[in-house]
Amino acid sequence: MRSQYLKFTIAAVWMMLAVALVAALGYLRSPSDVLMLAVLALAPPAAMWLWWNDPAETTSESIHAARESEAGKTTGRQAP
Repeated sequence: MRSQYLKFTIAAVWMMLAVALVAALGYLRSPSDVLMLAVLALAPPAAMWLWWNDPAETTSESIHAARESEAGKTTGRQAP
């Protein structure tokens, strides 16, 4: 889950920096400039979101999940 927060943070910072840089330089003079800003601000985070895979589940995480699911299945009643 941490990687989702990290991806979101990187994407948000990138978009804010792109908009701030273009606003500071004063390049927004035509509709095509606005379109270029949108592409500059959205394309890299979108590519990152698509191609950055979450880490695989570790052995200890899978053991922990199996123990939790096994504990949930037991009702304390034995079959005859």
